[in-house]
Amino acid sequence: MTEKTPEELEAERKEALEQINQILDTTRPKNLQQGVSSGLSNIVSGAVGAVGVAILLPTVGMAVGAKKGGLFGMIFGLTGGAVVGALGAAALAIGGK
Repeated sequence: MTEKTPEELEAERKEALEQINQILDTTRPKNLQQGVSSGLSNIVSGAVGAVGVAILLPTVGMAVGAKKGGLFGMIFGLTGGAVVGALGAAALAIGGK
């Protein structure tokens, strides 16, 4: 792999900055009502996603573990799924969508 020249790095930086500005311009609320509505929507989406992950991952872990490792696999899958589910739920709750 070759290293990029300073000019290439600067061009990539400018392109990334333009993309970020474009995203921010299209999502910037026009007034307080839109801002509050958007914020509440993000909070609800994050909470629903977090609950879904917290329920789904232990269930999937238990099913896959039981199929591959019997009772021990089911217990291990449930425990692992619960840990990953809790971490994923926390990440979604904190980070939003």
